[in-house]
Order: sequence, then structure tokens, then C-alpha cells
Amino acid sequence: MKWLDLIWFALFPLMNINYVIAGSIAKNGKDFSLTLDKQIPFISMFIFPYIYWYIYIFIGLIFILLKDRRKYIRALFTVYIGMCVCYLVYYLFPVEIVRPTIINSSISNKLVNIIYENDRPFNCFPSIHVLNTYIVMRYTMKNENKAWFYYTQLVGVLIILSTLFIKQHFILDGIAAIVLAEVVIAIAKKIEDKHLDNILLLPYKLIDKIKNKNDIPIN
Repeated sequence: MKWLDLIWFALFPLMNINYVIAGSIAKNGKDFSLTLDKQIPFISMFIFPYIYWYIYIFIGLIFILLKDRRKYIRALFTVYIGMCVCYLVYYLFPVEIVRPTIINSSISNKLVNIIYENDRPFNCFPSIHVLNTYIVMRYTMKNENKAWFYYTQLVGVLIILSTLFIKQHFILDGIAAIVLAEVVIAIAKKIEDKHLDNILLLPYKLIDKIKNKNDIPIN
């Protein structure tokens, strides 16, 4: 692992600006609820795996990087392309979910309400929570580390379920995210290793250019 490879994480906050913009400009959206969605109970305790998603994605990609730099950049490519597709859909075809009214009677309920207050009920289809979780699950191999594999699979399932139990997403949001992930994963597999290597080398070449420029003597 080379620490400068982590620079590619900087694209996350830049891309997430679209999430804020798309959510703020949406006025109304489609209702994608199924009969089964209405049967799923609200369980506020699932807010904990839902929030843990932010840590899960980061350490999941770090683990992939520790095992294979090419797989890491391929996984990031999958994540970013998938997110771009999601944002495009959010802008053009907003989906809106009706949330329950929650009383702040517990810590988990309070956390759910914080999410509700800071995240408008749009940007649902496909679910980025499910998309990125599923990608980490798919890029984690059992033969590399069994304990880590079982961790990513178990926690990943809990995170995916959490989107339903705290009423942040519909079932179709999760299904669409998984289908999208599989499509982008298939595309990423076709990228030749030499192209991945060139992408990984970009920040190192940039730093070398800066160093060489600073080393030029001034007459």
C-alpha cells in the first residue's frame, strides 16, 4: 500500500455536493412503495448500522487497498461511476418517501430524527447506501481473509436492511442499487491493468513534477 493512493478518496466530498443540490431542488417525487414496503416495521435501532455505513465504506476500501492496489482503484471506479448514475437519476427523476413521525423517546429515535431533519425525503432511487455497501461486499474475497469477509457480509446486510427499517428507502431503491452495482462491476472488469496503473501513478507523477520544478535553480 502507498499512502498517496488515498488521495482518490478526495472525490467523495466533491461528488456528494450533487446529493445536497439534488435533494434541495426537488419539489416532489414519485412514490415507489410496494405493498411489502408498508409491511416493514419502523425499527429505530437500525439507525446504528445506517450511520456506521460512513465508517464501513472507508475501512472496507482501505482493506481492499491493502490487499490489491488495482482492485482498490477498480472498486473506487465502480463506486464513483455508480454514484454518478444515481445523481443523474436524482436530478431527472426524483423519488420521494413518506417518513413516519417519530417521538424522541430514545437515543435511536433522536438519531433518526436528526437524519430526517438534515436529509430531505428525496434522493431515494437507486440507494447510494446500498450501492456502495454492496460494492464493498462484492470486492471482499473470502480467500483473502475469512474474518474480514464475514464482517463485510454481515455488517453489509445490516446496513442494507437499515435503509428499509428506518424508512429511508423503498425496496426498489435497494434492488436498483444492486443491479446498477453489478452492471458497473462488469464494466470495471474490462478495464485493462495498464490503465489502472496509469491512474494510480497520476498523483505520484504530479508530485514529481512539482518537486522537479522547485529544484530548478534561479539565475
